[in-house]
Amino acid sequence: MNAQATRKELIEWINGMEDHGLLDSLLGIKKATQHGDWAGDISSDERRAMEKGLEDLRKGNRIGSKEFWAGHGR
Repeated sequence: MNAQATRKELIEWINGMEDHGLLDSLLGIKKATQHGDWAGDISSDERRAMEKGLEDLRKGNRIGSKEFWAGHGR
């Protein structure tokens, strides 16, 4: 199937769709593909926090899920 035929089939399918959850999901995919790379949108503090987390992982500083949730009231 060529791109134009695929587009036509998708448009017909979407035009007949009543599932608002699926339509919202498709809109989310559209927006995500148009937005570009999220890495350029994070602050320097967020970037430092992620780098610190990665460094902790490299050093083996981590805990399991049970330990984490036990420390958070679960």
